[in-house]
Amino acid sequence: LDGVNYKERSLGWLRSHIGYVQQSPFVFSATYYQNIAYGKLNATIEEVKKAAKLVGIDSFIEKEKEGYNTFLEDGGASLSQGQRQLISFARAMIRNPSLLILDEATSSIDTETEEEIQNRIQPLLKGRTSITIAHRLSTIVNSDRILVMEHGSILEDGNHKELMEKKGYYYSLYMNQFKGMSMGEQIDKYQKQIEDKNVKI
Repeated sequence: LDGVNYKERSLGWLRSHIGYVQQSPFVFSATYYQNIAYGKLNATIEEVKKAAKLVGIDSFIEKEKEGYNTFLEDGGASLSQGQRQLISFARAMIRNPSLLILDEATSSIDTETEEEIQNRIQPLLKGRTSITIAHRLSTIVNSDRILVMEHGSILEDGNHKELMEKKGYYYSLYMNQFKGMSMGEQIDKYQKQIEDKNVKI
């Protein structure tokens, strides 16, 4: 893990260096502070605020009457799915993990909210190892390496550009996202991704 043999480290050390965000974010019936601080033992309010700012939820929390001390009733039932997910991201980022695992982290939200969250999270992936498990290919096009799996087996391996040029299974999955969209919508949504990776479709 970042040059360190994880087998030579304790389970506690390994856990302290991993951040995990799952598909269904869990929000406790507690304050914003407690929900985010749960990711790091004895986290200070300054650390909580920094984590919230990293994922872009700080301004929303600070608008609450009691700020970070606002109590979230019924496990944050009043929050949108996107807000709940950002709390989950902040909880993972508060420990500044060396390895960040995103397990279908944006699959349960609409595409517009997903894009907003992706824009906020993308800068946080720099300088750390991240493993993204996803069905929505828009979340992984910028990955250095993509493993395409089916029924537990690896079908294809490469980056977005390489896999698109193979015109295999990944290509079929990616192109399937165009269905039902006008040419203008296709260009608006995917042109930047295509240009960034120099992909010819």
